[in-house]
Amino acid sequence: MLMAMLVTGTAFGQDSLLVNQFKSLFSEKSDRLKDSIADALTPKFVELLKAKVPASFNFKDIANLGVIESPDGAFRIYCYNIIYRDGSCRHFGYIQREKDGKLEVTQLVDRRDIIKNPNFDRLTPDSWYGALYYQIVPFKSDGTTYYVLLGNSYNNLFTTRKVADVLQFRTSGIRFGAPLFFDGRRKACRVIFEYSARVSMTLKYFPDIKYIVFDHLVNTEGNGTDLQFFGPDGSQDGFKLEDGVWVLKQTIDFRMPKEQKKRKDFKVSNY
Repeated sequence: MLMAMLVTGTAFGQDSLLVNQFKSLFSEKSDRLKDSIADALTPKFVELLKAKVPASFNFKDIANLGVIESPDGAFRIYCYNIIYRDGSCRHFGYIQREKDGKLEVTQLVDRRDIIKNPNFDRLTPDSWYGALYYQIVPFKSDGTTYYVLLGNSYNNLFTTRKVADVLQFRTSGIRFGAPLFFDGRRKACRVIFEYSARVSMTLKYFPDIKYIVFDHLVNTEGNGTDLQFFGPDGSQDGFKLEDGVWVLKQTIDFRMPKEQKKRKDFKVSNY
């Protein structure tokens, strides 16, 4: 597991100041000042994550900061976001891992607004499809270790998103996205679900059944394609790992697995 080692001296005498700056970031009303505070915070937060953090430091003191560690202890991801007055959002992410006896920290830059083919593009930390991750699923494909990252990717006042992305550590650096999601027609590097901001959606990996389970989305107010009216219809679908690829399984009743049914009209949003 990643180390949290004791240090002496006053290297972290500014901890309370950092926590207060995060409080200011999340309470600030001005979009301009939010960006200013966020940009000033980033190098300080990176410095903290690179250092040997004292056991006394409690990341829970930073409200709205998400911290998640991979099940194999290989890395941690720290995420938070800021929401602007128009309902749009900017995500911040940092990957921390131990390498050659040191803590390496990689900053993730949210570039969702300029990614041309979000379902199919392979991305770098500088062109990240921003999200707040809440689950990490290690898996292997052709002998290589990958990680599925499940997260919320907030959009605007009308729609929100969930994303299933793929993370890989390569000798050339960190990469997001790999063509390891298969819907029966083609492979995608990541799966993005967009739906009404007024409803909630399940996207979760269940280790007991080894499925990534998600709610089936439909237009709840007709047959149109306006995503602000999309939401769950009460059924669920899933991805199951088969030969290193996450293969779509349609309309699965996990309570009655012997009575599984097929749905011909299924389509993953944005495919």
